[in-house]
Amino acid sequence: REGCGIVDVPQDETLRARTAYWALVTCMDRLIGQILEALRANGLEDNTLVVYTSDHGEQVGEHGLWWKQTFYEDSVRVPAILKWPGRLSPNVRSDRVCSGLDLNATMLDALGCPPLPQSRGRSLLPLLQSPKTAPWEDIAFSEFCLDGAGAGGPTGEHGIVQRMVRRGDWKLNYYDTQPSQLFHLAEDPRELNDRIADPHCATIRNELLALVLGGWDPALVRQEMARHRADLPILTGWAKHVQPADTCRWNLRPEMDYLDTGGQ
Repeated sequence: REGCGIVDVPQDETLRARTAYWALVTCMDRLIGQILEALRANGLEDNTLVVYTSDHGEQVGEHGLWWKQTFYEDSVRVPAILKWPGRLSPNVRSDRVCSGLDLNATMLDALGCPPLPQSRGRSLLPLLQSPKTAPWEDIAFSEFCLDGAGAGGPTGEHGIVQRMVRRGDWKLNYYDTQPSQLFHLAEDPRELNDRIADPHCATIRNELLALVLGGWDPALVRQEMARHRADLPILTGWAKHVQPADTCRWNLRPEMDYLDTGGQ
């Protein structure tokens, strides 16, 4: 919080930021509507699987935090809305635990492609088509690693190496240089009661720790990040001298600010 300057964010700034976030959601709704209308107008609606999701959420002040990079539900939980007329029944809601890897596997399955050989993703199609009978394990992982060497800022000299596992209603957050966290989401949906030190939770804690560290070594992650760090001067030097065109940058002009232009 100190490194990012968010120790004490005024209430009016919090409200302004959340209003901007809600405005973004409203704008996205309109744009998605245009895409769906274009599919209908061009006769493609019945032959198109539409998947709406995101790579992360947003803290927007919850738990006194902002941006992403956390494993609280505000940041790590994302929407997953699928539309495929004639193949998926409308208004079907599933509370099963899944992840972005499963969405990738779902799209490949819809195309009739074989699963990726090294992917842990599972197709959601059987679950959505037969929600009461399809076999499904309620488990999902999330991982975030950031090399902080030489970067300064809030990441510190050790950077960030962290991983999360959710199994059923339980979620364990593992932080390589900080204490882990354990939450029961059904009883504590806002994640205010950390159960990591609760002796009554020792069994589930140890089971989830074994899962989150299975096949994942923080030391090897840091070693790999250090290897990539050695290539960074070469890449930055090349970019400085070549100055390649940045075709993916979105330049946000002041007149594009929805709040400052009065919602125009």
